[in-house]
Amino acid sequence: MKDMIAAYENWGTASASYGFSDRLDGTRQQLATQFTALMSETLYTLSQKTGATHAYTYDDLVISCTYNANSCNITDFREFYDPSYGICHTFNADGQYSSSKAGPLYGLRLVIRTDQADYLPWTETAGVIISIHGKDEVPYPDVFGYFAAPGTATSLGARFISTSRLPHPYGSCTTQETLVGAHYNGTYEVESCFRNCLQEKIVTDCGCYDPAYPHSSSEAAPSCAIGDSLTNLGCIENIVNSDSGAFNIIQDCDCPQPCEVDSYSVTASTAKWPSNAYKPPECNANPPGNPWTAALMSCLEWYQKNTLLVEIYYERMNYQVLTESPAYSLVNLVSDVGGQVGLFLGMSIISVIELLTLILLLLCYCATHKSRKREIEEIEQGTRSAKASASLTEP
Repeated sequence: MKDMIAAYENWGTASASYGFSDRLDGTRQQLATQFTALMSETLYTLSQKTGATHAYTYDDLVISCTYNANSCNITDFREFYDPSYGICHTFNADGQYSSSKAGPLYGLRLVIRTDQADYLPWTETAGVIISIHGKDEVPYPDVFGYFAAPGTATSLGARFISTSRLPHPYGSCTTQETLVGAHYNGTYEVESCFRNCLQEKIVTDCGCYDPAYPHSSSEAAPSCAIGDSLTNLGCIENIVNSDSGAFNIIQDCDCPQPCEVDSYSVTASTAKWPSNAYKPPECNANPPGNPWTAALMSCLEWYQKNTLLVEIYYERMNYQVLTESPAYSLVNLVSDVGGQVGLFLGMSIISVIELLTLILLLLCYCATHKSRKREIEEIEQGTRSAKASASLTEP
C-alpha cells in the first residue's frame, strides 16, 4: 500500500509505477479506486479468517443514533461488505421498525465521525454515502447513494413508490423475482443482473473475477487481485469501458425491467452543522468525547471538520402507485370491429327492422298486384264473351 501511495503521489515515478505514469488524472483516479477494491477484498477476507478488524467499526463511526426519538445502537444495524466503500452498516435490515409519522423528528438521526486524517491520497470527497432501499434489496451505494459531507446536516426525505408494469404482449418486463446466476443469487434487480453479466464476461476473458462485482464464496476463478493485478485491471477496463466496442452491456446482457418493483424517491437538503452557537454534548465531557484529535483543536472545531448529522425520514405518509394498463384492450377491439361492421354493412337493429319492413311491403305489393291482375283478366275475358254473344244474336 505504501508503494502504491508513493507511485500515485509522484505520478508513477516511484520504483513501482502501478500504471500511474502514463495516465490522465481522471483515469488515475479510476485505477487507484480499482486497486483499492482489490486490496479491500484482501483485507476483508483476512478479517473473516482471523477475526481481526481491518476496517472502521460501528463504534468508530457513530457518535449518536436515534430513531423515532428513541435511542438505537449497534444491534439495530447489520454489517455488509461493499467493494467500493468497505464495511457498511444497514439499519432496519429485518424490517422490525416502522414509522407512522412524517418528518425528521420521527426518522433515523445519526451523528457520524469521519476522520479525514486516515483518508488515502486519491480520496477526492470526504463524508459518508447513504443508500435508501428495501430490506430485500442489495444496496449499491456507488450507483444509488447520496453523499453527506462533514460540517453539514443532511436531510433525506423519502417517499415510497410502487411500480407495476405489464408483461408480454404489452411489454418486455420480467416476472422473475429472484436472480439465479453464476456469481449472484438473490432478489432480481436490473443492476444486479448487469453486474452478474459483467462478472461472467470478466471471468471468461480475463480468467479471474473482479471484486467490484458480485461473486460467490465458492467462486472457481481466482480473484484479479492475485498475480499480475495491473494486467488483470487492464483486461477488466477493456470490458467495463467498452460500451461502444465488442461488448455492450445493454445489448449483450439480457436484463429486462421487473414487472413489479418498489423504490424510493429522495429529496435531499443540507445546512451547516454544528452552528457556532451549538455545543455538542460530547464537548462537555472532561476530557472531550473525541480522543483522536482533542489535543490538536477545540472540540467544536473538530466537530465542524470531521463530523456530520444525517436525518432520514418519510417525507409524507402516503405513497405513489404507478400502474401500466393496456392502451387498446381486446374489449375495445371487439367493440370497434362491431362498430365498423355495423357502419359498412348496415347490420344495426334499425337497419334490420327497415329491411324486414321493406321485404314485407314487397311481398304485400306482389300479392296485391297478382290479385288485381286476375280481376282485370277476368273482366277482359267477360267483355269479350259479351261481345261474342251480341254478334251471334244480331239479325
